[in-house]
Amino acid sequence: MATERANYRVKRLAAALSIAAGACALLAPAASARWFGSTMAGPANAPYGCETALTMAPLGGTQLSPTGQTSCTYRHGGYLFSNRATFLAPRTGRVTKIRVKSGPNPALLRPTVPTGSSRVNTFTGQDLPGTYTCCTAEFVGRAFRPRPNAITTRRVRIKVFNIIEKDINIRIHSSDGLALSAVGPGTVPLSIGPNPGGFESGTPIATGYWPRTKKGDPRVDGYSMTGIDLLFQWKFKPGLRR
Repeated sequence: MATERANYRVKRLAAALSIAAGACALLAPAASARWFGSTMAGPANAPYGCETALTMAPLGGTQLSPTGQTSCTYRHGGYLFSNRATFLAPRTGRVTKIRVKSGPNPALLRPTVPTGSSRVNTFTGQDLPGTYTCCTAEFVGRAFRPRPNAITTRRVRIKVFNIIEKDINIRIHSSDGLALSAVGPGTVPLSIGPNPGGFESGTPIATGYWPRTKKGDPRVDGYSMTGIDLLFQWKFKPGLRR
């Protein structure tokens, strides 16, 4: 029975993640500079850093599990049944500012740009379902420590790309996203909601990687969890040439 329950929850989570990813992919391109990412509505109440992760418990519910790591990378997975862009750049452009909401003892953070890709239908131009893979870090920014119990805003100059690379037989849609890497002691900027592991409309999703994602490091080992909001925003300005 415990195994059946766990498999059922995994299937529900996979469906939820698919909905969130599809919503982000279908977003209309931004017309001017604006903030993307978390709504920042929840409190920065995660009492742990990279050494711990909130996971599903074997017999139901959630538990805090040791990771054995001192660094990690988190990316936003969107909000269930919402089309708010939280991770993927809506088009090619620049990230000009980032904003983080922290608790009383924030860890050292680095903005990170992971790149994912999917195959494209050559006739319709749409991404083929189930072909999206994530991610390989293309950029890791300078480390900074956010102010405790506050929202910290920093100016950055980060190029991001959202392009379709054409080939004779196949088209690949490459999409950059914005994530945060944490190093050393201190808490990560996460908001744990009242129902972690739930699937209600508007529930946030966060995906973590342990240890942190380094530049050029392909990662497919992320652990996704509903009910956790990565309190991270980024200001995007469209328009950029390779």
